[in-house]
Amino acid sequence: WRIDMIKRLALALLLLTSCSLAFAASPKESGGYIEGGFGTTSLEDDGAFAGYNFDNSDSGFGLAGGYKFFKHLAVEGRYTDFGTFSLGGVPFDVTAVSIHVIGIIPFGESGWELFGQLGLGSADLTILGESVSENVGSAGLGIRYSISENFSLGLRTDAYAYEDTSFGRSYDISASQTAITLKYVF
Repeated sequence: WRIDMIKRLALALLLLTSCSLAFAASPKESGGYIEGGFGTTSLEDDGAFAGYNFDNSDSGFGLAGGYKFFKHLAVEGRYTDFGTFSLGGVPFDVTAVSIHVIGIIPFGESGWELFGQLGLGSADLTILGESVSENVGSAGLGIRYSISENFSLGLRTDAYAYEDTSFGRSYDISASQTAITLKYVF
């Protein structure tokens, strides 16, 4: 199911960008921006929940605001809602608040950009009204197409990870999201 959803998201982005090729524009080289995205999410437990009925996929969204200092570098703050997962039939929500450094590689004046990000933040797992917070590291990659100087569509995938030792041994826990994004640069 997850692979089918990712293929559909990629196809939608391809169709949207191909329909607007005549309107390709170079994105602004600097300025503040806001961005929103929606896509598929997953939670990997490294075996921590082995033996339990673990539903580890859902859909989620993200909101970001940042500043592009020049065409190759931006910094942004982000809120990500990974959705609702379940463990043994008990639902729990996972969200993250983070800050990221974004490296950008524009493809000339074509309107296309490749970007990567590294970030730090806090992830919250809320189950039965109780919330647990963990410090997380984040990394991701994406591609973006500028419809105009101010608007762009993108496809990105990000992963947030931390090491959990609360079960008596160490587990690498990660939440990831693959999303279609819409960005507006002021």
